[in-house]
Amino acid sequence: MVYRTYNLMQDGQETYVFGLFDQFSEREHDKALDPRWAGTLARLYTPARYLFHTLQMASAYVGQVSPASTLTNCNYFQMADSLRWVSHTAYRTRELSRTFADKGFGEDERRYWEEDAAWQGFRELMERVLTVWDWGEAIVVLSLVVKPAVEEAVLRRLGESARHNGDTLLGLITDAQLIDAARHRRWTAAFVAMALETPGNLEHIQGWIAKWAPLADRAIEAYCAALPDVPGAAEAAKAATRDLRRGVGL
Repeated sequence: MVYRTYNLMQDGQETYVFGLFDQFSEREHDKALDPRWAGTLARLYTPARYLFHTLQMASAYVGQVSPASTLTNCNYFQMADSLRWVSHTAYRTRELSRTFADKGFGEDERRYWEEDAAWQGFRELMERVLTVWDWGEAIVVLSLVVKPAVEEAVLRRLGESARHNGDTLLGLITDAQLIDAARHRRWTAAFVAMALETPGNLEHIQGWIAKWAPLADRAIEAYCAALPDVPGAAEAAKAATRDLRRGVGL
């Protein structure tokens, strides 16, 4: 994939997502949401733009220091996808603030990100990840530990919770973002396959995963514990991250 094909493909994705925004706005979707669910969105969804921004920064760093343009491209496209996720979240934050003026949309996200127990696992994880300078460790922890944890907890399980609470729009938004995540996983699988051709790399990669996976698991547990109406969310999310790593030979 090159810049032109990425833009053509993601232009279609953005047309779809903003079509959802327009369609559900015309239906006055937000007015039908339970105020209790709106409070959950203020706590567990709209602060995610901070998390998505850290993914953007981490992808930018790995792309910048990658030893080959093929890997730089993959990480820069991934970085752009993370920015799109930030934009989607910010757009919905503004929309929700117009219907639920008393829930703190657009005002309390930083406080939730910095102080709420549900986010502290991911905040610690990302703050530590953003100080990993070694390129090999950085690409492994981002692609094989951090992103799977975020995708399985903050996208997939949040989307399930949304559907259980009548928020079809958020479920469709997270589905669209998971399409991006699936592409990220495909290039990661190809990268791991190439890396494992070199003796010694398997042990290096497994060592980094063993170092970082417990921190990611704690982040998943803290976040999923706050999600309503998704029993077993944390265990399912953690199992999915392990299945991903097993699927690429780790």
